Amino acid sequence: MRFYSTVSKWKHDILQKKILEKDVISASQFNLMANTLNHPKYAYNKLPTKGTILPPAWHLAYFPPRVPESELSSDGYETDWSPPFPYVHRMWAGGELSWNKDNPLKVGQNVTMQSSIRDVQMRQGGRRGDSVFIWVDKELHNQQGWAATESRCWVYVKQQDNANPSPTPPPTASPDFIINLKPTPITLFRFSALTFNSHLIHYDHIYSTTVEHQKGCLTHGPLSFTLMVTHLDQYLSTDSNKKVITSFNYRCLSPLIVNDPITVLGKQTSANEYGLWVIDHEGKIAVKGTATVA
Repeated sequence: MRFYSTVSKWKHDILQKKILEKDVISASQFNLMANTLNHPKYAYNKLPTKGTILPPAWHLAYFPPRVPESELSSDGYETDWSPPFPYVHRMWAGGELSWNKDNPLKVGQNVTMQSSIRDVQMRQGGRRGDSVFIWVDKELHNQQGWAATESRCWVYVKQQDNANPSPTPPPTASPDFIINLKPTPITLFRFSALTFNSHLIHYDHIYSTTVEHQKGCLTHGPLSFTLMVTHLDQYLSTDSNKKVITSFNYRCLSPLIVNDPITVLGKQTSANEYGLWVIDHEGKIAVKGTATVA
């Protein structure tokens, strides 16, 4: 009963909360994201010109958490939407994104982002004990109106362990594109710095292994889905139909450890849909998603 009474009161209050932020789609952050992802289209030492369209998911380089260290959790993540103690261990569970192809974000634009809670689910028992699932919606608008929406799902638990889901076999269909990558400590550091993400699990080996009981530092959930949609976007750019991604939903199934090779796969599953997967070094699916194009 205490589980429900404590979190229920917090849930009632947090559902009323809204956060409005402002930022500018700067050329510098665009360039740094391109360098972090090693994107072949953009020159590493040149800033994009005003009006350059922001690739899907690159909004993550903007709207950093603007809070002092004293307001972060003990392991470094922002606590705007966090449930009360003892649900202090946060994991990125999945999310959804959608883009307005008729009004994309562009370099030089002033953009607002409003964040609010879509849903809070309290679950008892399970593999990691009691947990709290939180969906946060983030709507981005430029001067012309709605441009994009991102929904994030986090799960908060009392105590972290290294228990992982049963291995998920990779897709059997022949993919349309295959990209082999290896997220290094430098990759993770750059992405953490670019997004102002100070969560220790991405760069502190001792914390990751002794407190979170992982095999090493973990690749960011946002980095994983950014790689997925970025490589699909590159693949689509070679198609004469010139389709663009209009929505994407994904689930994080198991952690990706720094320095372990990964493979990003994409397969067209219907006229306007692609299946996307990240396969870990053991050959199982770590992240899976579906993208809609138009």
